This record gives sequence, structure tokens and C-alpha cells, in this order.
Amino acid sequence: MEKRENMLRVRFSDAEFESLKLRAEEAGCTMSELVRDHLGKVRVNNKELERERVAMLNRINANLNMIARWVNTHKSAAVAVDVVAHLMALEREIGEISR
Repeated sequence: MEKRENMLRVRFSDAEFESLKLRAEEAGCTMSELVRDHLGKVRVNNKELERERVAMLNRINANLNMIARWVNTHKSAAVAVDVVAHLMALEREIGEISR
């Protein structure tokens, strides 16, 4: 077994500490073991990338709203079909971004 020489101090609220303690007890391990065991299983989001993703989705949303208003104003069937095709392509792209 690898020797553990590094220690991390983490501050918890009373509720967070009790939650962690309870989960460790339910798992039959120490709080340290619980944290170490879950270290590789936790998905960590890069906060800056997440902010950029949300900003991009907000811009797309604003553009979609403008397109929807335009479609409602100009109801020409031929143009509407083109717009719907583009909207469906955007929907696929948004699905990829939002994952």
C-alpha cells in the first residue's frame, strides 16, 4: 500500500460535515476513505468553461427568439421551411453543446 503523507484540510459547514459523516458510516468507512474512494468517480466541471458554455447558449437562445419572431411575422411557406430546417440543425448543435 502506498504511504499517504499528504494531507488536505477542508472546511465544512455543520450540515456538510454531518452529511459526510453519515454517508461514511452508512458505507462502513472513515470520512477520509469515503473521499478517497470517490475521488476518481466525481465529475468536475471547469467553471470558466461552464460560464463560456452558458454564455454561448444564452446567445443562441437570443438568436432563436429573434428567428421565431421573424418566422411569426413572415409566414411565407417556402421561407418558413428553410427556417425550420436551419432551426433543426441548430437544435442538434445545441444538444451537443449542452452535454
